[in-house]
Amino acid sequence: MDHFKSVNDQYGHLAGDEVLKFVSKLVEKETRESDLCFRIGGEEFLIVLPGTDIEIAQTISEGIRRKMETTISPTGKPITVSIGIGNLPKMTNHFTDLLNITDQALYKAKQEGRNKIVVANSLNNND
Repeated sequence: MDHFKSVNDQYGHLAGDEVLKFVSKLVEKETRESDLCFRIGGEEFLIVLPGTDIEIAQTISEGIRRKMETTISPTGKPITVSIGIGNLPKMTNHFTDLLNITDQALYKAKQEGRNKIVVANSLNNND
């Protein structure tokens, strides 16, 4: 989520918890039954899309991004999200590397103004 610290600072941690629940429910509605979503940090979520290529991952991610920016959250305002996308085994053969390059893509999305999606760069030499 973009600017989640400001949600906690402005509205309090209880409201921040409600925003986390709100995001979780929205992601659940925008993903498929086979997909898995985990909270891996304060405002960071990892969504695993088994057997999904980059194009479908982008479509799902864009659905989440658009729904977030147009849906009123518990703060009374929409919340935006920045998203990094990676693919195993296309971009790398190791899950740890995948998390790293996807995290780099996420931070690039944040650096480029937030509320956007960035696809990670491949680590494979044969791509």
